Amino acid sequence: MRTVLALLAALAGQQSDGAIETARRLVEERRTIEAIRTLDEARRTDPNDPAIHHELGLLFAALGRTDQALEAMGQAAELAPEETSYALDYGELLYRSGRAEEALPYLEKASSLPEALLLLAGVHEKLGDEDQAIASLASYVESKPHEIEARRLLGEKLEKTKRTDEALDVYRAGLAEDNQNPVLLERVAELLSRNRDRYSEAEEYARRALEVSPEMLEARLVLARVLSRTGREAEALSELERARDAHPDASQVYYNLAQSYQRAGRDEEARSAAETFRELSVAEQETSEREARVAVTYKQAAELLRTGDMLAAEKVFLSVLDIDPENTQTHSMLAKIAFSKGDTASAKRWIDEALARDGTIAEYHYLRGLFASRAGAGARAEAAPSLRRALELDPAFPDAWSLLGTLLLDSGQDEEAVECFARAATLEPENASIQLNLASAYASLGNAAEEKRAMERYRELSQRR
Repeated sequence: MRTVLALLAALAGQQSDGAIETARRLVEERRTIEAIRTLDEARRTDPNDPAIHHELGLLFAALGRTDQALEAMGQAAELAPEETSYALDYGELLYRSGRAEEALPYLEKASSLPEALLLLAGVHEKLGDEDQAIASLASYVESKPHEIEARRLLGEKLEKTKRTDEALDVYRAGLAEDNQNPVLLERVAELLSRNRDRYSEAEEYARRALEVSPEMLEARLVLARVLSRTGREAEALSELERARDAHPDASQVYYNLAQSYQRAGRDEEARSAAETFRELSVAEQETSEREARVAVTYKQAAELLRTGDMLAAEKVFLSVLDIDPENTQTHSMLAKIAFSKGDTASAKRWIDEALARDGTIAEYHYLRGLFASRAGAGARAEAAPSLRRALELDPAFPDAWSLLGTLLLDSGQDEEAVECFARAATLEPENASIQLNLASAYASLGNAAEEKRAMERYRELSQRR
């Protein structure tokens, strides 16, 4: 009996491996919908195979279909609780979805994998446990000593918590791995420059950073500060002027220049540098405040829309454009509101504004197609090309497939309509409306058997609501 069971398990494993290999090949060939169909069929054949659920989850995640990805990956993690890679991928997706607390146990389960440690650091920080975040990041750096970016991040967190000596050790250990890394050289120089007894060391590290990266502003400012503090004011001023020439919009350079000119008795140049510093600082502050106001105002408008106060939301979205006229996401939201109010002309105008600023967003092309499809016979001709463009940009866009299928069905292109609805159904297998559309398309083709199957699926899904 055991031999038979082992043979059956091996055969099932071969089948799942074959389906996964086929799906990956289809993805490489940009045949994403067929890849999903392949995996979905394999999942129906063997619903207890975690590898199929996991692969399907990875594919959905790559397509940005987070809810379906979470469901599939969650099933894989449940079916194979001992598989740390499944726990890692599921935990990461939960974390990236803003569900840090739910991600924690899965990432802890996968903590033998270095990648999980890096994510655990992010989770602990989100949950407000800075010490655990640092500990996880330190473990990651220990397991991946060559990863300089993680080392830099660890050092910055240690600096933030006033553990300066530990941060210095982290940076220097990184230089043992890569002694030409300008970021680590600059951080060592910065920390050493805070101690008057170590100015000469700080200068050495700053100069080494600039040898590797001559345009590095931070390193040049550290060097200028050390030169000034060791009585070499003319050299410091020369370094600051080089920094100004390379970074004419950096306010900090002018602040330091004003002080240096003042010490050199060059009052007019000091006043000019101070004035430039004030102007740049004001501009930087205005930019920062504008970005913050846009974020807060947009969030307020979205919340009003969520609670159903569409008119108030519209006013607030308009105020976002007063702050940032180029905000394409806001143009898109105003288009949706106008369409909901029955003002198709305004909806089209708003979405055209968004597309004029960014034509790479699939949703904007879909909305243009949607509005055109509802704007009368003259405008309907514009709908299909817009939808096809949306699908070029995002082949996994079920609403675009469904609407294109409807347009094709209305124009007598029944076979292509069936394919569109079938693709939409693959992407949203629990959507009853798609099955109803699919049944209509099969009816137009005269395929009674498939029409019946789609109607049965429609009734089944409708009863689940």
